[in-house]
Parts: sequence; structure tokens; C-alpha cells
Amino acid sequence: MLGVLLSVGLVLSGWGQQSWQPGYDLAVYRDGARDLLAGRDLYLRETYRGHWFVYPPFAAVLFVPLLLLPAPVDLVVWDAVLVAVAVWACWKVFRSVGAGLLVGLGTAYVLVSDPFREALVLGQISPLVVVGLVVGCLYGGRGGAVLAGLSGAVKVTPALVVAAVVNRRARWWFAVAVAVVGAVATVLGVLLAPRSAVSYFGELLWDSARVAAPGTTTNNSLAGAFAHAGLPTWPAVVLAVALVGLVLWFARRCDWLDRVDRVRFGLLVSLVTCLVSPVTWSHHALAAPLAVVVLLGLRRFPVLVVLAGVPWSLPVLQWGPVLAQTRPLSLLVLVVLLVSPVRRDERVAV
Repeated sequence: MLGVLLSVGLVLSGWGQQSWQPGYDLAVYRDGARDLLAGRDLYLRETYRGHWFVYPPFAAVLFVPLLLLPAPVDLVVWDAVLVAVAVWACWKVFRSVGAGLLVGLGTAYVLVSDPFREALVLGQISPLVVVGLVVGCLYGGRGGAVLAGLSGAVKVTPALVVAAVVNRRARWWFAVAVAVVGAVATVLGVLLAPRSAVSYFGELLWDSARVAAPGTTTNNSLAGAFAHAGLPTWPAVVLAVALVGLVLWFARRCDWLDRVDRVRFGLLVSLVTCLVSPVTWSHHALAAPLAVVVLLGLRRFPVLVVLAGVPWSLPVLQWGPVLAQTRPLSLLVLVVLLVSPVRRDERVAV
């Protein structure tokens, strides 16, 4: 309850916000849904700040119900859904790893973290994508595959979760179902917006410049870290390949019958997608505060974990590129800790 009150208070107070932010992304979603119903290309409308609709056509289908609400009301309803889903997900995930007293405190930390606060202000869908991926892996079966598959269909990068196919136990029980759900949802979007689908999958999906330049201070990805340091970004591609390989390695060795391993895998996929994407905003990285609490619940190097969690509780991105580097570093630290061996007495049976 404390976390809910604090998160709402932070949004209402305007702390750390700029005048253009409240409901900005939600308005883009509404425009996308409106263009879909009108048969227009989803990717031609530019906002007054030079931004575009950047999700696959299937996402626009999901945003159509927003048009049933008056614009002044939709952000309130959307944020209420985000808070409710986040609280539910924290309760499920943190209890699954035996977090004990950290369930309540950890939920409060997640709700006041910068990724969630930013999502509330903008009216972002990213928390729902992260929750779908992580809780989908927690469930681990075909029901969880629906959640994870929809997350991948809405924002492409979570589709990395199909790396679970290299795990013998997860292959038919989870990974193939994820692929089927994602494919069906994607085809639905293509059928409803064929012209937009040609634009998106043929060109725009590969054009990260449409989102932002890597050197943007608020970019949390590896490409952003190298650009902030004034270095060429090609080493980020090499590291990205290595991180994807790490995901495959962990997917193969994890015990899919173990809830702790499944949660670690879901968090790992979400964090790695943040690192390897050309552009990663704060609201994309909700898995970071989730991972901090999970690792504390598992008693994994608590001092290091707390330090890794600090950048996500402070608006460090507003303080310049030097402090902005702390977030990609935090993501890397959390990735390493998630894949490090967990003792048998730290595991929670199904």
C-alpha cells in the first residue's frame, strides 16, 4: 500500500516530469488505434515532438479499446491498470523466490522506481510487456506461453524468450507455444493492417534512428553507453551477440521444473533485451528493479545488488551522461548475478 501511495504521489507531484510528458505515449497509442480503424498507415503520423508509432501492427489492435474512453480519463484508467498489474506481478514473482518480508518492501521499491514512475507519467505499455514476459516464464507452461508470446508480439525484442527452445523440458511445454502465440498475433496484425505491416517489417523495424540516436543521454543500452563515452558503437554489437549467447547457455542449463530458475530466465531475457536494443528508455527496464528484489530474496551478494539497484531509484539520467553510464553497468551486473549458480537450499520447488 505504501508503494502504491508513493507512486501515485510522485506522479501527481510532477517531480522529475516535464510539461509535455503526462500521457504523451498513451496519446500516441490512441492515434495508432485511430489510424488502424481509418485504414491509414500507422507509421506516417508524427507527433509535435518528432516521435512516431513504433510498435508492430498487432499492438495497434490492442490499443483500440482506448478510444472508448474520453482522452482526459484514459490516463487515469491506464495508470490504475498498471499499478494493479505491477502489484500482482510483484506479489507472484517475489513470493515465488521466497522473498518473505521483502515482498512488501520490494513491491514498494518497484512502484517508486524510475522505470515504473516514468511509465505511469507517460502512460506506457512497457510494464505490461515486462510483466507478461517474466510472469509467463514463472508459470512456465502453455498458460505462461500466452503471456510471453503476446509480449513478444507487442514489442518484438521479448521474443528472445523463444531461446527456451534449447531446453528439453521447456521446448514443447513452453517455447513452441510462445512461438505459435506470437506468430498468430503477428499475423492478425498483418491481416488488419497489411500496408502498415509491409512498412514495419520491411523497413522500420530495422531503423533505430526513427526512435532516437544512440547517444541520447536517456538511452540505457550498450550502444548508448559506448556513445556516451564518445566511443564507436560497433563493440556493442559484439557484446550483444555474446549476451544472446549467454541467454541460450542459461536457457539450456536451467532446470525448467524449478520456479527460481524460470524467474531468473525471464528476468535475464528482459534485461538482455534492454542491453542489446539500440535504444532503451527507463520504462523499458522494469525488470531491473524486479531483479534487484529477486536477488535480495535469494541472498545473492546483497551489497552489490543494492548498489546495482540505486540507479533505478534516482533520476540519474537527468544528471548527465557520466551518471547515465551507471544504468547499463547496473544491467550488466544484474545479468551476471542472475546467471551465477544458486545453491540448492535457495531453490523453491514447483
